[in-house]
Amino acid sequence: MLPFVVIGIVLQLLMVVAGHFFESVLNLSGILGTAIPFVLGIWYGASRRPGYGRCAWGGFVIGVVGAFIGVVAAMLMKDQTWILLTFAPLSSGVTGAVGGLLGRFALRAVTETS
Repeated sequence: MLPFVVIGIVLQLLMVVAGHFFESVLNLSGILGTAIPFVLGIWYGASRRPGYGRCAWGGFVIGVVGAFIGVVAAMLMKDQTWILLTFAPLSSGVTGAVGGLLGRFALRAVTETS
């Protein structure tokens, strides 16, 4: 799971830095901030063999950690307020968990048809 967490952190930080310089990226940060863990969750779930619960948990952790660090960075750049810490990590965690489930489901579907 650690490589996916690191990738999530890097992508969230890239989004935050781009949002600091480009208002269009900043305006999309809510969508992008949840899309990143969703896609990483799918990748994580599709690359793992454990059950659905572990894939969902991994996607959740990937989303929460990346979003938390991304929001803190955005706060330090004065682009976001502290209130974002109340829901952004949770919503990113939920989308990461959904992605993990979908990725695991896709892996199962592929392996059963092979």
